[in-house]
Amino acid sequence: MAEDLEALQQRFGARYPQWLLGLLMLGSMAMILASTSINVALPAIMADFSIGRPLAQWLATGFLAAMTAGLLLAAWCQARLGARRTVQIGLGLFGLASVLALVATSAWQLIALRILMGACAGIIQPLAMVLIFRVYSDGGRGMALGIYGLGIMVAPTLGPTVGGYLIDHFGWGAVFWLPLPLCLMALVGAQWLMPSDRDRRTPAVDLPAFALLSVALFTLLGALAEAQRFGWLAPSAWLPGLIGLGCALAFLRRSRSSERPLLPLQLWRHAAFRKASWVALVLGLGLYGSTYLIPLFLQTVEGYSAGEAGLLLLPTGVVLGLSSFLGGWASDRLSAASMLVFGLLVFALSSAALGLVGAGASFLALCAWACVGRLGLGLLLPAMSTGSLDVLSRDELALGAGAITFVRQLGGAFGVNLLTFFLEWRHTAGGGDAAAEAMAFEQSFWLVALLFLVAVVPARGVRPARV
Repeated sequence: MAEDLEALQQRFGARYPQWLLGLLMLGSMAMILASTSINVALPAIMADFSIGRPLAQWLATGFLAAMTAGLLLAAWCQARLGARRTVQIGLGLFGLASVLALVATSAWQLIALRILMGACAGIIQPLAMVLIFRVYSDGGRGMALGIYGLGIMVAPTLGPTVGGYLIDHFGWGAVFWLPLPLCLMALVGAQWLMPSDRDRRTPAVDLPAFALLSVALFTLLGALAEAQRFGWLAPSAWLPGLIGLGCALAFLRRSRSSERPLLPLQLWRHAAFRKASWVALVLGLGLYGSTYLIPLFLQTVEGYSAGEAGLLLLPTGVVLGLSSFLGGWASDRLSAASMLVFGLLVFALSSAALGLVGAGASFLALCAWACVGRLGLGLLLPAMSTGSLDVLSRDELALGAGAITFVRQLGGAFGVNLLTFFLEWRHTAGGGDAAAEAMAFEQSFWLVALLFLVAVVPARGVRPARV
């Protein structure tokens, strides 16, 4: 017999929201551990498969791009299959892909499996925010979002830390079995704690629109990757770029005319949602871009091992966890706009400082400035969630959660790709030697700081009033 949230609350009592929140954190941590722990493994994978940075970055961006596309299937899967079955199928495929990655014999096999893992993560992740908003409808939503932030904000830091140690001792394959214990626990917990009610009358998903979106994402990312290697005039760069732009325009046109679009463009009629979306783009770039840049900088410029690079990031996880609690507490008391502006400025300061300290900086200085950045990120997520979703009706919550997460992941996918492009460009322009490599990383950190400063402008307009 199908169970909805009300039936589960009666069955488990007053502590059910806390149990469900813990389960959602487990699932989210498994997904994000997989997405970010790969960053400390990139040098080892590049050496093992004899590939360069433009191809290796697909292990990160391929996951994020597939995750971005999968987000738009989340609302349909929850309605048609139910939250419980969606989580179980998604986590099952995710775990299977992780195991198969351990026996991969080429870089493209790894990339294909990472893409499958990203699609599963994208379908599962938005369900958490929807369930939190529903189960905490009577109050405490801000604090619950702050606690949930421990999963989706601490995991990007703990992933490189734990992954780096394991890589030093067991090789790069360790990053693929790292999330498996969390997947198993979440699979078991979902059987008891996840609602299983579903609506079999839910209309079929718009597969042509999904295909257009997927082609647009991967061809545009591919165009950027090929431009890094051969320049924009190469057919392998501009031809995928044109195809991607055409598919993106066709997807938006179809979404505008469809009765049940994958990406509900009507959500952007709210001014706060529009402005929060710009912040979400930059947040995605900062969250995933920094966890990509920092370990790579530490290993290629500073000469750290994977374990040492991960160790430097360990204190940032503590700071991120504390700031997530603080952000959840403050979001129930302060305006979303003020918290967003403050968080953006703090992270911009951190990125600018990491660019200024340069090569040869002490372990303590690098760690301290990385911690400052995590403080800013920890304050941003609860404020962005409440600022964007508070203006939506109850019926729009599921769509809004998926859409704002889609925008954040879009920022992460293209952010990592663009940062790789910028890094390679500045490295080549500087002469291609070790000094040019160090300067390229410094300039990349400055670019991130500039983008966060620019995002302050839309952040000031994230107000709860409906428009």
